[in-house]
Amino acid sequence: MIDRALIGHVTTPTTLRIDAWRVKLFCQATGERDAVYWDEAAACAAGHRACPVPTTFLKALENEHLGAAALLALMGAPIRGVLHAGQSFEFLAPLHVGDTVEICRRVADIYDKKNGALTFVVVDTDYRSGERAVATSRQTMVLRSEVDPA
Repeated sequence: MIDRALIGHVTTPTTLRIDAWRVKLFCQATGERDAVYWDEAAACAAGHRACPVPTTFLKALENEHLGAAALLALMGAPIRGVLHAGQSFEFLAPLHVGDTVEICRRVADIYDKKNGALTFVVVDTDYRSGERAVATSRQTMVLRSEVDPA
């Protein structure tokens, strides 16, 4: 069982610089074919100051800060039986290669269903570049309890 006192726990922020090579590798891995994401000339021709970052790249940055497995380990939760139940993003401003991003995560909620057989952990992530918020996300993980709910 995860201690409900962890609700509200905030991670120490991490600042990361968005590297062109990592974005290009990410695009290759995800099958992104739009050259605007890895070719600076194509990005500038499309009106960008540098290559924009694909929206799903934020998940890769989140993992460099404190991914789900590391966060669950910090909470003392078993990794076995964990399901990534969903994640949503809200994009507030564009990010580009060369930008720096500050990432901070907060345990927003922990609750049980099915008489304690399933524990849900909800984590909010804030992404900032300088003084401006650029995105937020909400991730929900489900942990199967080792306890028999009967």
